[in-house]
Amino acid sequence: MNSYFVIALSALLVALAAGSPIELSDEQKTLAKQHHEQCAAEVKLTEEESAKVKAKDFKNPTENIKCFANCFFEKVGTLKDGELQESVVLEKLGGLIGEEKTKAALEKCRTIKGDNKCDTAAKLHECFESFKPAPEAKA
Repeated sequence: MNSYFVIALSALLVALAAGSPIELSDEQKTLAKQHHEQCAAEVKLTEEESAKVKAKDFKNPTENIKCFANCFFEKVGTLKDGELQESVVLEKLGGLIGEEKTKAALEKCRTIKGDNKCDTAAKLHECFESFKPAPEAKA
């Protein structure tokens, strides 16, 4: 998996909710890469912060990483001015993981608010992460 695939899934709130790998089209991957580059520049991610994002390390995110998440989610349409865009999430995520699972995630996460737009984005990301299935045990 390349980092842009991972970032695209995160932006769609999918990487954390899907149980199996989901392939994005080349167009979606290209768009995700563009959003990543634009948002990284906008919030001035440091090399260390950028490496954490690419490694899917969202534990104890810096303010920059939180704002990167907000920027990215706004670019894909899942957030607007700190507000979750449920119809967009349902359309984009529902097509990938199923409508029922998406509705369950929205039910749990829709009322989450942070101290600001960036904090809200990070908290929503964390909430959707809770829908990630436990890794299967290897025999």
